[in-house]
Amino acid sequence: ARLMHGADELGWVGEIHPLVARGWDLEGAAAFELDLDAVARLTPGPVTFEPVPAYPPLVQDIAIVMAFDLPVRDIAEEIRGAAGALLASVAPFDVYRGEPLAEDERSVAFRLRFQSLERTLTDEDVAGVREAIATAVGAKGARLRD
Repeated sequence: ARLMHGADELGWVGEIHPLVARGWDLEGAAAFELDLDAVARLTPGPVTFEPVPAYPPLVQDIAIVMAFDLPVRDIAEEIRGAAGALLASVAPFDVYRGEPLAEDERSVAFRLRFQSLERTLTDEDVAGVREAIATAVGAKGARLRD
């Protein structure tokens, strides 16, 4: 199959013949070719790169109790806004429903990754973040889980 973007052909993808695949002990194998110059022409503006951090991230997990019909995305946005510039990523990784939560509630656990390009972070560097997050999600009717 041809890989297209509008009228521009970017490459192709196809299944490797079963006899060839079997010779390499592969099942359902495919091959592709991609014209990276054509893909690069589709990018708007210059390509930029960020340096690989020299310092390890500080990872913290928090659980937020929220109404079942409140989108997780809304809470993630509140966390991003409250956590400050050191927050590199926020990702939900677990959902719990049941006792002791109310029937219309769920608890969503988020992994927060803080990162500095200048130094190794400590717990003290992000000590106030938990309170800021509690205030921010409280405005949406959610709360930190104990």
